[in-house]
Amino acid sequence: MKTSKKQSIAIIGGGASGIFASLRCAEVAKAKKIDVDIRVFEASTKFLKKVRISGGGRCNVTHNIFEVNAFCLNYPRGQKELLSPFQKFQATDTVKWFEERGVDLKHEDDGRMFPVTDNSETIIDCFMQEASKHEIKLLNKMNVKSLKKLGDGKISLFINDDESFIADSVLIATGSMPGGYHLAKNLGHSITEIAPSLFTFKIEDEILEGLSGTSFSQAALTLKIDGAKPFEQKGPLLITHWGLSGPALLKLSAWAAREMMHTNYKAIITINWLGIERQDDAEKLLKTIKNNNTKTSVGKAYPSELTKRFWLQLLIKCGISKEKNWSEISKKEFRLIVKNLFNCELNVLGKSRFKEEFVECGGINLKEINFKTMESKVCSRLYFSGEVMDIDGITGGFNFQSAWTSGWIAGNNMAHL
Repeated sequence: MKTSKKQSIAIIGGGASGIFASLRCAEVAKAKKIDVDIRVFEASTKFLKKVRISGGGRCNVTHNIFEVNAFCLNYPRGQKELLSPFQKFQATDTVKWFEERGVDLKHEDDGRMFPVTDNSETIIDCFMQEASKHEIKLLNKMNVKSLKKLGDGKISLFINDDESFIADSVLIATGSMPGGYHLAKNLGHSITEIAPSLFTFKIEDEILEGLSGTSFSQAALTLKIDGAKPFEQKGPLLITHWGLSGPALLKLSAWAAREMMHTNYKAIITINWLGIERQDDAEKLLKTIKNNNTKTSVGKAYPSELTKRFWLQLLIKCGISKEKNWSEISKKEFRLIVKNLFNCELNVLGKSRFKEEFVECGGINLKEINFKTMESKVCSRLYFSGEVMDIDGITGGFNFQSAWTSGWIAGNNMAHL
């Protein structure tokens, strides 16, 4: 005979992972005929804040890679640990989950997946309807200040200044909020070094002056940091008011997150603006332009993939007058143009936060979590999901996917018979 005793499930954090875990837990409890009281405690006034603003308000739900091993390669931290969870719930399952609830997803050329409505409210409405259907209690302005393990194995939550709640299972899904780390630490967990993971670079250099908004579709980047191996990345790059951004640069920042923090965000970045494979090829390209335009000024004949404004700034950096004809360019000047096109060195002076993503690396030590269930190895009945763990992905829907997957697995296991 099934137990009729109501189980109390407490989820701390009303973001993507916490809400998703609550929905899965409710589904599993219903299927197993377990009577549950599921409560989601959110410290702020609003639920699903990151979902609302991610992807420019469109919500980059996941990424269009449906092979688990390939998907895992997009996590600077957590790559190995996510292999097993993704076997149970991966991008394909995310697409199916939303479709079954009336939300169709589409993918863009770069692999990012969005709701076809291009509106994050579609995702939020879906979650809210599901939470209502399963009678999940969504409680805002509820700051869980501490947790205490009780003698009977349950966990007591102390909320705001004078409230408490006793739970059979607790999930910490607080993202990168310090409060979540504090709660876990007090129950015996260790926290790895925290560092911003997706950020843009502050760079002041004449080659970038007045070019905010200029983009390059296939730049190749190499980041050199004192005491670390070089980091490399290729893809779209964007010049901003303060330096550089764009997908390739954000990926670079994720892989080099801790190393950059240790050098106070000082480094040298080398840019191959056109992503040309070999220097010989860059020389050939410029030789062809030179030979075909001997009587044309260098300011008017340049690689077609570049904007004129960028080319003129590159000439300024080389100290070459745009009025000079190609036939007047010396070997030394030619080499200088090749260098700044193929191997342009810029000093990174600091970082700027990438507002849409604001991901942190670091969190609960992954050795202390059972990835089959997302339960703590240190404190029974305590679970983790999402960014509170030392897992982070590059930009492109990978952080949401690990939030859905870890939330789904935690939700699978929190209601016990």
